[in-house]
Amino acid sequence: MNPSHNARYLVLLGPTDAPRALLFSGEHRYLAEMIDDDGMMVDTLLKSSRVCPRPRNLKFDAVATVDPKHAANDVRCYALG
Repeated sequence: MNPSHNARYLVLLGPTDAPRALLFSGEHRYLAEMIDDDGMMVDTLLKSSRVCPRPRNLKFDAVATVDPKHAANDVRCYALG
């Protein structure tokens, strides 16, 4: 496995009852969006993570339909691992 592709941050955007869950690398690059119909995968990741300040250089430009200028609002960041 290539460690450069491991997710280091889980970022939740939007409302707490239905957030978008995004995964970022240790270099703050966007990796993927989690599609979690029942919320169980996100809940599992949250249990094994810790709240962290949002890294200033998270790159939201590769995330579809997220305006980087507005991505600072309603962002909750968790360090994985």
